[in-house]
Amino acid sequence: MLANMDTVTMIATAGREIPLELTTTSSSTTTSTTVCPVSSQSIWSQTATTIFGSQAGASGSTLSLLSQPIGMYYDGPNTILIVGDYGNQRILQFSLNNPSSVATVIAGSNGAGCNLNQLSVAIGVGLDSSGRLYVADTSCNRVIRFPPNSTSTTSGTLLGSINIPQNLFINPLNGDIYVVSYNDNAVYKFVGGSGSPVIAAGGNGNGNALNQLSGPNGVYYDYLYTNSLYVTNTGNYNVMKFPSGSTNATYGTVVAGGNGIGSGANQFNSPRSILVDRQGTLYISDGNNNRIQRWLKNATSGTTIIGGTQGTASNQLHFPEMILFDKYGNLLVADRNNHRIQLFNLTTC
Repeated sequence: MLANMDTVTMIATAGREIPLELTTTSSSTTTSTTVCPVSSQSIWSQTATTIFGSQAGASGSTLSLLSQPIGMYYDGPNTILIVGDYGNQRILQFSLNNPSSVATVIAGSNGAGCNLNQLSVAIGVGLDSSGRLYVADTSCNRVIRFPPNSTSTTSGTLLGSINIPQNLFINPLNGDIYVVSYNDNAVYKFVGGSGSPVIAAGGNGNGNALNQLSGPNGVYYDYLYTNSLYVTNTGNYNVMKFPSGSTNATYGTVVAGGNGIGSGANQFNSPRSILVDRQGTLYISDGNNNRIQRWLKNATSGTTIIGGTQGTASNQLHFPEMILFDKYGNLLVADRNNHRIQLFNLTTC
């Protein structure tokens, strides 16, 4: 069960959606519609359902198993999840309406390599408004694009070269594609989804100045609420925020962490990905601390909303990577070293 919510009014149709209104049902009686967006007061079940991969944390290469999933994209209108299956050099998609079904390969699965029908280290994934798939292929230093309805036999086209690309984010309002470059300590932007990339953040060497990044990994452009760019900065153990239209000359602000490596409430140990809700609250996957942190706007520390211990139990994680909200407000987690996708039900709005 994903949730007991039947009708949803959305605020966006791209991945990482958050619901505005939910109509719930009780037996055969429909209750009144209530406003129920994800907020700083939301609570999720502490025990997850494994919606794909091995519940026991085993890796594999069949179409029902994963090997170190990292990137994810949520296709809300079609209730489909797209997963970068890093260890199997492929991109999978599967239905959230029928999570017991096997996945479909939509790119790669032709061995590790840099040919246009191959992937080497697939990390970031996303769809544009035309249904084209984009993959950040790290070891090949490229972002590759596949047409709609692609399969393992489909060859992609090169969007552009990026030095050790990590996660990516596509702004559905204008088609801008943000791609993290780990080695360049920068976030690049393909304006409108084409052309040569321009620097949207960092690009001034590895450092801790406010115009620098250090080993960036995750990127999120909040086109709904704050119109700001957020970057998880693994080498500085923080999350940085940059204004809309930022360049390599722009100074950001530290909005979470920045207190050295650690497991304290004001610290991170390899922050991976980030989400932002309507109140400006941040949700951050904290890889080596095996937890998901919620960081209120202007707060100096966060709280753990999921996880906190390493393991394979349903209330544990092992290096969480991408996190997403589905259209019901449930939290999806790519539980990388457990080789599974976990769903934590939203229990309190």
